[in-house]
Amino acid sequence: MAILKHPIGRYQIIDRELGRRDFVKTKELKDAIERDLSITVTERMINDDLNAMRDDVILGYNAPIKYDNSKKAYYYTEPDYTIRAFGLRNEDINALMFYAKTINQYKEYEIFKDFSNAIDKVIDAVNIRKGITDTSINKVVVLTDNFEKFSGNEWIPQVIEAIDSNSSVELVYQKFGTNESKKSKIHPYLLKEDRHRWYLIGMNEKGIVTYGLERILELNILSEKFTPCFFDFEEYFRYSFGVTVEGEPIEVVLQFTPHQGNYLKTLKIHSTQEVLVDNESEYRISVKVQPSWEFYEKILGYGDNVTILSPVKIVNQFKKKLQQISNLYK
Repeated sequence: MAILKHPIGRYQIIDRELGRRDFVKTKELKDAIERDLSITVTERMINDDLNAMRDDVILGYNAPIKYDNSKKAYYYTEPDYTIRAFGLRNEDINALMFYAKTINQYKEYEIFKDFSNAIDKVIDAVNIRKGITDTSINKVVVLTDNFEKFSGNEWIPQVIEAIDSNSSVELVYQKFGTNESKKSKIHPYLLKEDRHRWYLIGMNEKGIVTYGLERILELNILSEKFTPCFFDFEEYFRYSFGVTVEGEPIEVVLQFTPHQGNYLKTLKIHSTQEVLVDNESEYRISVKVQPSWEFYEKILGYGDNVTILSPVKIVNQFKKKLQQISNLYK
């Protein structure tokens, strides 16, 4: 194979050798490249590669390579330099910074620590703090929602392992509001997050089951394997307002104030949202949902900016909840 097809490989090896040794001779670089790539190169080609890494504008490495006449060897004038930090455009770097700030909210979850550490290393390598000369200054440019770490996240690695290997799991589960626990065996299919809580979705002989990870007391991966059947969980949760799936979906008509409507135009209340009226008096929409407690909790959060118009049974159910709230303040 022609040696010209290996420029990136040669650059990587040169960078590796210069990064881990104080001084490297051309012959040593030649031997390393021929050994690792199983190709034949000349010392002249190595010198051309070194010049390209240092001076080629298109390549863009601007590698700080110098030659020491007394030692007859090359070296990096910046010991921490590496070309592995390159290959990223400005928009890539900005995306990485945003991602790093966003994933920071999950840093306490053991399963995500490797991702967070990897992102941190890349950010440090490309000097993500552009324009900030004092690295001790931690300039906050993205502030994500912070929340307390819930118990139960310690089960995430085992859950993912079981799902990935199609292994049955046996768990001991205790519902809120009861002192009794129950042992169950399920086929795990999905790990789902809803409002910062994690849920294990699986199947048993009765069908789909959902377990909140913070209510799992014990979890063991069994040697018993299962053959997963196809199940469209996106369709399964299509009409839900969280993890509760019960009853047939119905169309609910909601009337919002025009001001609140501005927010719903940019971020839908639900994926099935359809606009019915949009004028200076109201913003009216319809959603097709399974009205679980999560649905009512969501609507209550809009306060006096929303009115449920139909169907009547949902209106009456909402009135009942409002009366119960009112009774708390009598």
